[in-house]
Amino acid sequence: MPKRPILLSILFSIIPLLGWWTYGLLDLDEGFYAAITGEMNRRGEWITPLYNGHPWFEKPILLYWFAKPSVAAFGEMIGPRLPSVLATIGLYAVCAWFAKRRLGTTQAVLVPLILGSSLLLVGIGRMMLTDPLLVLSLISAYLTFWESLVGDKRWRLVTAFALGIGVLAKGPVACLLFVPVAGWTYWRNRDLRPAFKGWWLVGTLILALTVASWYVPAYLANGQLFVQKFLIEQNVGRFTGGDTAHTVGGLASILMYVPIVFIGVLPGLILVWTSGSREKRNLSIQQPDESNKQVRTYLWTCAWVVFLFFSISGAKLPHYIAPVIPSLALLICDSLASRIQKLTLPALIGPAISVLVVACIAQWAFSSYYYGTKLGSLIIPGFHSEVHELTRYVRSHASPIDVVAEYQMSRREKELGTGKPKLQETSHPSTLFYLDRDIVDTDNWDEILIHPGKVWIITRWNRINQAEKDKVKGRELVLEKDEDLYKLWSLTPKSVQ
Repeated sequence: MPKRPILLSILFSIIPLLGWWTYGLLDLDEGFYAAITGEMNRRGEWITPLYNGHPWFEKPILLYWFAKPSVAAFGEMIGPRLPSVLATIGLYAVCAWFAKRRLGTTQAVLVPLILGSSLLLVGIGRMMLTDPLLVLSLISAYLTFWESLVGDKRWRLVTAFALGIGVLAKGPVACLLFVPVAGWTYWRNRDLRPAFKGWWLVGTLILALTVASWYVPAYLANGQLFVQKFLIEQNVGRFTGGDTAHTVGGLASILMYVPIVFIGVLPGLILVWTSGSREKRNLSIQQPDESNKQVRTYLWTCAWVVFLFFSISGAKLPHYIAPVIPSLALLICDSLASRIQKLTLPALIGPAISVLVVACIAQWAFSSYYYGTKLGSLIIPGFHSEVHELTRYVRSHASPIDVVAEYQMSRREKELGTGKPKLQETSHPSTLFYLDRDIVDTDNWDEILIHPGKVWIITRWNRINQAEKDKVKGRELVLEKDEDLYKLWSLTPKSVQ
């Protein structure tokens, strides 16, 4: 084995994350987060997230705090997703650190490879989302809390800070996912109960101060709007099913995450199964180390709490369940390590191949979704690349006094909810990021006509019909750019031509 195998394992596991800068932003979530980041940079704002001139409190501040300097320093291709990439790499490092301390060196080498071969973690790690920051902070809280129980109690202060960061990443859900784990561990482990004493007051203060670093100034700046839009609608409302766009009905609501979690850890499960079969044939399988029994039980508790919480939650998206993957990855690498007599390079071939396969799948999938591709009779249109091409054209040709409008970009169908097979039309908030300016976003043609100067109009291919054209009087409506799915028009007063 080479020197520093854990570091090399982490570096190798980064491969599936590489290439995030080779395609643009995907709507909706990435588009909103990037547009808000760009507008906050443009206005010099650090407290109130702003979208197209208005406060936008769907998510807390942490992603924007990281993305603002990242975008400013590295630009529109590298900058937006860099916080997610770094958070995912940090997750690999934290899990390897814990595995080295509580499971073994072999497990510490394996766990970054298991995490790096998870399509779910790699997927969110290559996108501008709040979830990678939540996953890192929550798993850090879980693992350092265990350290405070079996080692130095001062780790509890790190736990408190990690939970505070989790609240800044995605709201109170971080604490809601931690409390049941701590409570169940206290109830099930009588021998650990004395270790629960100490450092709670200071830890609570650290948690409160971390959360207050944004919650207090955000409330002072926005008052009841912050309470209603963020605390009530985006936190209480989402969990209770108020977010109808992300709800799944019936039995599917409870079972939705079963296949997602299975796919998320599938490469690791295959490695355990194949290594188990091989060792069974050789009659040399090692017995699990009983000294790790408590930590394995704790990791199972972390996994089950996360899984059950999001399974009963009203709002559902596939990536919400991502915090379950690190705990399962630690369990998988511990099981895999028990089947490896000695950590050698041949023993790492399987995990390494899994990482490379996921790297190829991830790069192909994201690039195909952005630029479009054709698989036999299946055609995936490159609608993101098309609309961004028009957006960049406007950015380079529009003057500061010109008006830019998006007309009827949103879907015309009713909400179908999460998990439906039909690919629906969406608005494109990412265009605001690439335009780097406020726009007129409307479904009403008259709201465009009220602007007397030149108006650039980005719309879908079938939105402007003869009825709209007939309303243009004394002005020239010109088709500037014609793509397959989108069109760019300019509305110009004849007197200035």
